Amino acid sequence: MKKLFALFLALILSFSLVACNSVENTEPTETTTSVPLQKIAVLSLELDESTQKAYDGFINALSSNGYIESENYTLNHIVAKDEEFLSKSAEKIVEDNPDVIYAIGTEAALAAKKATSKIPVVFSCVNDPIGTELVKSCEKPEANVTGVCDYSPVFEQVELIEALYPDTKRIGCVYNGADEESILSANLASGEAQIREIKFTLYPSLTENEYYDELEKALEKCDVLYLTDDALVKSGLKSTLKQAKEKKIPVFAESSELVEMGCLATCITDYEHIGYSAGELAVILLRSLKPVSDIPVEYATDCTVVINSSVQKSYKLTLPDEIQSGAVFVKTAD
Repeated sequence: MKKLFALFLALILSFSLVACNSVENTEPTETTTSVPLQKIAVLSLELDESTQKAYDGFINALSSNGYIESENYTLNHIVAKDEEFLSKSAEKIVEDNPDVIYAIGTEAALAAKKATSKIPVVFSCVNDPIGTELVKSCEKPEANVTGVCDYSPVFEQVELIEALYPDTKRIGCVYNGADEESILSANLASGEAQIREIKFTLYPSLTENEYYDELEKALEKCDVLYLTDDALVKSGLKSTLKQAKEKKIPVFAESSELVEMGCLATCITDYEHIGYSAGELAVILLRSLKPVSDIPVEYATDCTVVINSSVQKSYKLTLPDEIQSGAVFVKTAD
């Protein structure tokens, strides 16, 4: 009887083990599908203060949109030592087939465009994308290139003139008539002044003698003088500022360098904002939300007012509170 009971118990245990093994074998096995990291390439010459800010802004935009390096994207930044190596660097980048190329500067953007017609290219720190033939239209870029321009914020500079001198009726602009960037800046500023119903007169010159002749005409007829940033203007700046001060005519400039040299004020581009905007365009492309051809070229909108405090004091100018609180103040460089 005991032998039969022992045999019966052994059979029950045997069936139980088989049943347990059967249950364990039917449990689903966990499987993980790895998502390939997206590739981002950056092409540039050696970074200076402005382009470094544009690079940092780009990375910050990626981070703000959930992109973390090594977790969901890889970054390959090739710095070409000079323009000659940009083409080879661009070709090397294209061989790796990244999802998007961030090109910092006009030369890098042109090299990237030449190297590929398929991979999306987002540029920054480009002054004139149409003039350099990066795009045919800023509103609807062709093919695979878009980005953010960094031309001088002349619209905001004219706005600043009106904010500091509300009674301004006539602005005179003396500039180098052979310098393409100065021509562009002068014409853009002229257009903005006309919108504000301010007469904006252009005084182009090609030589130093012509410059002083045009300056004399401008100072006779204008309430405010506006200077572009070019070699001819810089060469005559000391005399320009002296004559303007004698006539009590404030001098605004296109660049902060000219303000540090003795002009009253300007607005300068925020390069970190430019890079951030470029990063947001890259995110749109990485997420396939729009094709490149449907992403308009953007322009810098965030600007910083720069005031020469010693010149401000000499003109006895009181700044509006909103400008006073956000401006950067410099002194005339020795």
